[in-house]
This record gives sequence, structure tokens and C-alpha cells, in this order.
Amino acid sequence: MDIMRQLIESLIDVGSGFVLAIIIQLTIFPLFDLRPSILDSVWIALIFTVVSITRSWLWRLAFKKYSKRQNLESRETSSKEWIRGYKEWKNNELK
Repeated sequence: MDIMRQLIESLIDVGSGFVLAIIIQLTIFPLFDLRPSILDSVWIALIFTVVSITRSWLWRLAFKKYSKRQNLESRETSSKEWIRGYKEWKNNELK
């Protein structure tokens, strides 16, 4: 169920960005004397959407890889490990 919710959220996110990109192009481009057709605006928005999805996916992979490395290097110390370390330290202090 959680996977389906995430898929729906992603589709709404990407879909709304796609529609918003078309609206912005049709509104802003004429200010720069650019007058693309609606079909051209759809293609431009599609290209930027694909680039954006790819960029987001690559960053997600990079952070996931970095996060895994960090977890291996600096994982939480359990209470048992703290107690064992304290006992070892105390035994060495008393000798």
C-alpha cells in the first residue's frame, strides 16, 4: 500500500510540474518575444521533465550510497558495547 501511495504522490508531483511548466512557458515566453506553439511548449516541458526526473533519481542514488557508507562507518553504539567498553577501561585503570 505504501508503494502505491508513493507512486501516486510522484505522479501528482511530476504531472503538476509538467502542466505548470507548459503554463509558465505560454505566459513567460512572449515576454521574451518567443512564441512557441502549444505543441512546442509540451515538447519543451517534456524534455525538462525527463531531465528533472533523471537528475532527481541520480541524486537519490548518490545520497542512498553515501547514507549506507555513513551508517557502516558511524553506527550507533549499543548499551552493551558501552558497558563492555567501560568495564575494559575500568579494569585497565585499576591495574
